[in-house]
Amino acid sequence: MSAKEMFKKLGYELINENEVVMQYYNKEYDYEICIDKEFKTIEPPCVSYFFITIDLLQAINKQVEELEWLRGEDNEDN
Repeated sequence: MSAKEMFKKLGYELINENEVVMQYYNKEYDYEICIDKEFKTIEPPCVSYFFITIDLLQAINKQVEELEWLRGEDNEDN
């Protein structure tokens, strides 16, 4: 099953896709997931409490894997 299919099964729709960002939105929970390859910020990030289910975490991990955004020893972009 692809990441997009996993997100769809969890009630998320793809709202933005480009080479560095994938955004999904869940209308039922009014909740947005943003997967950003090159997250950078000048100010400290905001701290908020939220819960991620195992299924949602698996979909996020699958999306990162499919986009080949994982950074490791085998990746020349480190």
